[in-house]
Amino acid sequence: MMGQANPQRGLFYQLSLESFVPAEHPLRAIRPLIDDGAIRRACRNLYAPIGRPSIPPEQLFLALVGGYLLGVTSERKLVMELQCNMALRWFVGLNLDQDAWDASTFSQNRRRRFDEAGVLEKLFDATITQAMAAGLVSRHVSADGTLVRANASYKSFVPLEVALDPEEYKRRLRAKDRTEDGEDQDPGNRAVNFRGEKRSNATHRSTTDPDCRFVSKGSSGTGAYPGYTVNALMENRHRFLLGLGVDIFQGTAAEKAGCLSLLDRAQRRLAFTPTTLGADKGFFHEDFIEAMFARDIDPHIAVEDRGSASAHARVRMRARGAAYRLSQRCRKLIEELFGEGKDWHGLRRLRRRGRRRVQQEVFLIGWVLNLKRLAKTRGPVGSPHDAVNDHRAPPAAGTAHRDAERNRVTDIVTMQKFVSFPRLSAAC
Repeated sequence: MMGQANPQRGLFYQLSLESFVPAEHPLRAIRPLIDDGAIRRACRNLYAPIGRPSIPPEQLFLALVGGYLLGVTSERKLVMELQCNMALRWFVGLNLDQDAWDASTFSQNRRRRFDEAGVLEKLFDATITQAMAAGLVSRHVSADGTLVRANASYKSFVPLEVALDPEEYKRRLRAKDRTEDGEDQDPGNRAVNFRGEKRSNATHRSTTDPDCRFVSKGSSGTGAYPGYTVNALMENRHRFLLGLGVDIFQGTAAEKAGCLSLLDRAQRRLAFTPTTLGADKGFFHEDFIEAMFARDIDPHIAVEDRGSASAHARVRMRARGAAYRLSQRCRKLIEELFGEGKDWHGLRRLRRRGRRRVQQEVFLIGWVLNLKRLAKTRGPVGSPHDAVNDHRAPPAAGTAHRDAERNRVTDIVTMQKFVSFPRLSAAC
């Protein structure tokens, strides 16, 4: 017999919000890793001791993390998800009868409080410190950079005119905009015909995001587009991101300078100095190699035929060992992190503008990626994750030199047993 829907809706329900979240939901694995008290301590000095109570800062950050985990980077869409997504509402800590906030709550708190205080950077470092305390971070790292599209259009790039005030220059530029009928153009989306015009980073700047530049891989065959260079430092055991930096595009020089800056930052903020560093051929330059040796780091960099300096020869000698080959195999996994961030967590095109603000957004994406890595290590007893602890046993006495070299990079080998994290979806 065909059933019929009950047209009489219930008036009262006795349900717990947690009952809407499946036991295997990925947000359940990530929620215990975020310390609400640590967020409140980081934001303590940003609020007045008197006045009307604000929205709890831990709920704002939990909403941002949950949104980026689900691939929701728009703040207006995030508010909509908070209204209808029970798993996200449970993750943030909102009750069923509580209304979601206005979308401007996120932007105003970022502009007035969180950006200047660097709260996201502190939370990003706290997750790394937690992983280091658990013995999950290796001393063997990899470095690379990627190009990320900025939140600016091609039409926003105009010729540089340093002699004029920016507002006056915009006014004169917009005054020239006319339609075919002689009417004024839309001031927010002016008509621009730049066909045949030579545009470069030396002659043009974006009025929307002055810090972005035309970026291009050069040999990839794709055209240039507005963007930034995002550099990353990854440890090789569980692929934790030890640092993320946003730099103005300067070709391969931005990647080398950004990598050195991330190494100095890891030593300064995390008291972390790696033993080896794997990288691609773009880092096979004498100045960069010498900087690695000066920091007492073995450069496991992909070699090229060019280069006859002593620094190049020292890297080529290391290419004969097993440690170098393992580092080269592991350093390619950083590309998977870039792809994961671009496909699911908003790294393909940044939403914020200005290098300082973009850096905060990149820290948020890196925090999300590290939380996923950390959640994977909390697998049940007897899972493949337990294999990462095998290298901690002390080596037997009398180990040969060949075995010692292999044991020195055992933590790199164990990383190959990595299990992929379940794909997150906004439809929970």
